[in-house]
Amino acid sequence: MEKRSRAAGFTLIELLVVIAIIAVLIALLLPAVQAARAAARRIQCVNNMKQLALATMNYESTYSVFPPGQMRMATKPPWGTTLFMSMLPFIEQQPLFNSWNFNNGNDNLYGSTARTATVLGALLCPGDVIPVNPIESSPGSNKWFAIASYGGNAGSQSHPYTAVTRDGIYTYTGPGSTGPGNTQVAVSGVTDGLSNTLFYGERNHLDQNYDTFAAAGLTFFQEKMGEWGWWASSSGGFALSDVAMSTFAPINYKIPFSYANAPPDAKNPSTFTTKYEYPRVNSFGSQHPGGANFAMADGSVRFLKDSIAMPILHALGTRAGGEVVSADSY
Repeated sequence: MEKRSRAAGFTLIELLVVIAIIAVLIALLLPAVQAARAAARRIQCVNNMKQLALATMNYESTYSVFPPGQMRMATKPPWGTTLFMSMLPFIEQQPLFNSWNFNNGNDNLYGSTARTATVLGALLCPGDVIPVNPIESSPGSNKWFAIASYGGNAGSQSHPYTAVTRDGIYTYTGPGSTGPGNTQVAVSGVTDGLSNTLFYGERNHLDQNYDTFAAAGLTFFQEKMGEWGWWASSSGGFALSDVAMSTFAPINYKIPFSYANAPPDAKNPSTFTTKYEYPRVNSFGSQHPGGANFAMADGSVRFLKDSIAMPILHALGTRAGGEVVSADSY
C-alpha cells in the first residue's frame, strides 16, 4: 500500500516563534525609524531658519536696518505691521504683500481666507504640532490668523509689551510706540558680534499644563499655547509677543503643574501672569528632542540645548551687552 505524504507546514509553536521574532525586529526598528524622521524634521527646520536669516539679510541690504518687530502707527486701534509682514517680499510672498491693505487693517483679517489667515510654509517647522492653523481669534469674531513656528529675538524680555527690554534685534517701533530705543536696529548696533547674537528661534506650541488654565475659563487668561504666534497680528499690545520671543526663561520652559494641581499663588491672576505666564510666552523652545534651532545674526543656524546655562543664553540674546561668550560654552 502506498503511504500518503504528510503536507508541509508550520506547527503552532513554529508560527508563534516567527511572530515573536518579527515583533522583536519591529520593536528594534521602530525607534530607529522615529529617530530618522525626527532628524529629517530637524534638518528641514534648519533649512527654513537658514532661508529666513538670509532673507532678513537681504532686507537689511535693502533698507540698512533689520525689520521692526512691530511697526505701530499712531491710530486707534494702533494698526501697523509685524516682523513677518515686513518680510513678505523677501520670503517669496510679494503678491501677498502687494495685496495688503496698509491703510485699513480690518480689510486684511475677516474670513478664513483672509490675508492674515495665509499659512506660510517658510515659517513652519515640520516638527511643530500646531493644533489649529489658521485660527479664529475668538468664537464668532470671524477674524482669522495663521500661526508661525518661528519668532525673532527681542532680547531679555518680549512679553508683555509694557516690559519689553529692547536689547535684542526686534522691538516695537513707529509713531504709535513710546519710550527710548524704539527704532529699528542696524548692523552697527549689534556690537556683541553677529555670530554671538540670536536672530530667530523656535516656539514650542505644546504645553498641556498651560492649556488647563485656559480650559478653566479664567477671565485673565489670554489663549492656549497652541494659539500664540500669529505672524500677522498687526494691532494690539500682544503683536510683538506673537512674532518675537526672548531669553527671559530657559529654552523649552513649560508650566510645571496643571490648574487642578496648581499651588494657591498660581490661581491668583497677578501672580500667575508674572510668575508663570510671562516666562512661558517669552520662552523659545521646540518639539525637537533636547533643545531648539536658532538662527544667529550672521546667518548661521545652531541647535542650542535646553540645558544651556542661563547667563550664556542671556548673553546670546542681547545685541550690545558686552558679554564675552566662548563658542564652546553652548
